[in-house]
Amino acid sequence: MSLRAAGRIGDVYINRCTVPVQGTGAPTVFMEQLATSRIGDKTIPYQEIVPCPKCCKTFTATVLSGSPKVFAMGLSVEAIGDKALGITGSFPLLKGAPTVFVI
Repeated sequence: MSLRAAGRIGDVYINRCTVPVQGTGAPTVFMEQLATSRIGDKTIPYQEIVPCPKCCKTFTATVLSGSPKVFAMGLSVEAIGDKALGITGSFPLLKGAPTVFVI
């Protein structure tokens, strides 16, 4: 397993109609002064692509995957490449803490 940058509030995902940004995290666990994102945390509202034939709808995505070995307040910590679930499927986190890495 390789080390991946840990996810935090404010980190971005792959672009949809707009760029999803991580919005919630562990209230007591911080990485580089930002709350750590975990499975079950949510993005801020963003525009998701939906068929109609090509429309966008406001949505909040939930983090689906995280580290199997690193936890914050009992939940797996998210890292680059872990996924959030949107209306039309999952998409990966693209940015994380430049100095904090998880397995």
